[in-house]
Amino acid sequence: MRAPDTLQQAFANATIDTEPTAASLSIFAGDTAQARDRIGYYRGNQHETALKVLRAAYPVVLALMGDAFFEGLSHAYRQTHPSRDPDLHRYGESLPAFLATFSPVAPYPYLPDVARLEWLCHVAYYAADDVMLDAAMLQSMAPADVAALAVTLCRCAQPFSAAWAAVPIWQAHQSGGPPLPECPDTPSHGLVIRPRWRVSVIAMPPAQVDVLDRLRGQPKTLGDLLWHAASADPSFDAASTFAAWLETGLLCLASPHPTEGDTRS
Repeated sequence: MRAPDTLQQAFANATIDTEPTAASLSIFAGDTAQARDRIGYYRGNQHETALKVLRAAYPVVLALMGDAFFEGLSHAYRQTHPSRDPDLHRYGESLPAFLATFSPVAPYPYLPDVARLEWLCHVAYYAADDVMLDAAMLQSMAPADVAALAVTLCRCAQPFSAAWAAVPIWQAHQSGGPPLPECPDTPSHGLVIRPRWRVSVIAMPPAQVDVLDRLRGQPKTLGDLLWHAASADPSFDAASTFAAWLETGLLCLASPHPTEGDTRS
């Protein structure tokens, strides 16, 4: 008698395989035809679930490539990257890397970067809440105390840089967004944010994106953060940019983040 985990693995493989193997058929009682029908039912159900999850996480890739292509992409991706986590919100994380090696999308070299940006949007949406730093918190503080505050990025804030025009392509697919860029081979830089539970992507100078990206996991005082930003970009306007950062809610006071409850159900 085979161990339960062996049976479970054989069943999982059967829902992924294009055609049932002898090993997968052997886990079902009854004749072979019935076993094939049963496996086909489970395989179809799993395929539709995976497709639905990827569509939700990558709506811009779907819009760019069309339904038929996206369904084929979902099937090909699932063959090599089956879900290994009970939380389906985490399924699809490797799709950007997969697209970079998936020959059918070679004529669209910007697609992996668009997918990478979409996954950051997905992560931002399900990120846990942080108490965002805002102007009201600072009003009663002395300037020296404000400069000494240790801050870090909120978990919903995701810096992004790409060699392709992923940011304007994403923005063009939002309601009321600008037209698609004429030249997709233009580098783009931005920040994924989630003000009032609505994910957005704002364009940002590359030096500013780099400074904010380095803030992740390495808190700085507000004074040091603004000094580094000004050093990286001579045109940096500390007053207006800091006000914009507060408005978009990308900073929070540095403190250990809880390790649980990091996604919303």
